[in-house]
Amino acid sequence: KYTWSVAFILLCMFEKYFNLQWQPLSCSWNNQNLSSVPLDLDVRLRRLDLSNNFITQLHAFALPCLEELDLSGNQMDLISEAAFGNLARLEHLNLSRNRLSVSLGSNSKALRSLGGLRSLDISMNGLSNGAAELLSIRKSLNLARNNLAFICDFTLHQVKYLNLSRNSVEFFVTPEDAVLYSLEVLDLSHNKLLYFPVLPKMNRLKYLHLQNNLLGALDSEAVMVTEVNSLYQDAVNETTLQKNYFHANWRLMPLVYIDLSFNRFASFPLETLSLLNSLETLNFSHNCLQNINWDVRNYSDPRQVRQIIFHSLKHLDLQGNGLTRLPLLFLKALTQIETLNLQDNSLQPCGMLSGSLPKDRIDFDHFCTAFGKLKTLKHLNLGENNIKILPPNAFQGTSLVSLNLARNLHMLIHEMALEGVQTTLQSLIVSGININSSGLSLPCMPALTEINISNNKLNATPSSLGCSPLKVIDVRNNDFTTLNYSLVEVVSTNLTTVYISGNRFNCFTWYSHLASLVHQTLPEPQAFVKILLDYSSQTWSIKTRQKNQQHSELCCSWFKWN
Repeated sequence: KYTWSVAFILLCMFEKYFNLQWQPLSCSWNNQNLSSVPLDLDVRLRRLDLSNNFITQLHAFALPCLEELDLSGNQMDLISEAAFGNLARLEHLNLSRNRLSVSLGSNSKALRSLGGLRSLDISMNGLSNGAAELLSIRKSLNLARNNLAFICDFTLHQVKYLNLSRNSVEFFVTPEDAVLYSLEVLDLSHNKLLYFPVLPKMNRLKYLHLQNNLLGALDSEAVMVTEVNSLYQDAVNETTLQKNYFHANWRLMPLVYIDLSFNRFASFPLETLSLLNSLETLNFSHNCLQNINWDVRNYSDPRQVRQIIFHSLKHLDLQGNGLTRLPLLFLKALTQIETLNLQDNSLQPCGMLSGSLPKDRIDFDHFCTAFGKLKTLKHLNLGENNIKILPPNAFQGTSLVSLNLARNLHMLIHEMALEGVQTTLQSLIVSGININSSGLSLPCMPALTEINISNNKLNATPSSLGCSPLKVIDVRNNDFTTLNYSLVEVVSTNLTTVYISGNRFNCFTWYSHLASLVHQTLPEPQAFVKILLDYSSQTWSIKTRQKNQQHSELCCSWFKWN
């Protein structure tokens, strides 16, 4: 038996490394009402799918070349200890949607025999506390949708990807040791966490998913940090503990991404997050912030505030928080910020300082947000902020490439509002602000390639758009009866798409001019701009003009040009 197994292993290796003509074999017995593994399977199989059957018990079978095995959805409750003994090359195993918690001891012994396993999916198995510790080392471990309530002794040093989402985890604690953990991705989303996880002191963690938990439900950041340190001391039975073990560990983490959306934060954990020196992306959307109170004190003089810096943060999402202001100290902390999503808040931009009002008399923190302090900012979303007026020089000092001002109903736009960014803007959205043509005054923007002025009361496009190399224009749901022909002719060199549905066009006049323009400006009419009507959830495109088709057919929203 031993000689037979060795022979087949050597055969698999010979096939792989010496490029024989045999191709990797796959076999699917998915959803075949099987109660056991089929007999007489091809011993050369590399991939085997036995999912969605009724294999409730798994016993030994020999497939020495098998690399991937899917046994998900079988109601399996027992795996014999020798079940995987003849699967020496198995790397990927899917056991999700079974009942492995019924015989956890026996099942764990079977899994520990798979020394070469790279990924294991045991999600949705009803596993409870202690299950993770019974498993052998894995590169990728999926424990999602089980019944885990806490992780207090995480010691899987070689796991790179760990999915614990959609359990009932209340806390995650790792004891301090001198071993380097390989963990790079940790998903604790959709749990019941009240505290930030206490992670290994030596780790490679880059991506941390904590969305949809109860984080921030405690009174303040200071209270939370104190509770986390106390929790750690209790969990690992430490009698002596440094003052702030939690912060000391976080300072060492190489995190580049953290998702804290859909939690209960009423205050922004400034100190905790600023310790993450490699952090590039922070999703803090849909929490309970109204203000970001800067309560970071000097160690030497508690009466004075301390400036902290987010050294690497480039992308920040604060959507859906009810924010009314961003303090200057917070803006100054964002030294590398490029993308800022502030949609669905209540922020008012600051404008150019009045010469009659001394600079030191302006209280930015209480009246408005000084976006001009963000020198590196390229992408800004201020949609749905109930902005009353966009003042002069609102974004001067930034490096804006895209600006979204959508759905700020009745917002007044000062003619100098975009001063300072008119040469860098490439995308501008001012849809759904209920503005008419006389209220929309835009400067010449020589870099602008996309503009969205849909869902307003416009009957004419700003003439200043003629100096923009526009590729996409969206004028849907306005009061247009015709397009500005001279504008279309000027921008036709770059124009690719125009959205026009929901207007009252004089179809015959409009189409006659358009058809003429198609043949005058381009050698190939089919390469000209797509006119997207979007009626009844369909996309209508003019690509060519057929001689036997009448202009009136375009006016019918039910006709499609081919």
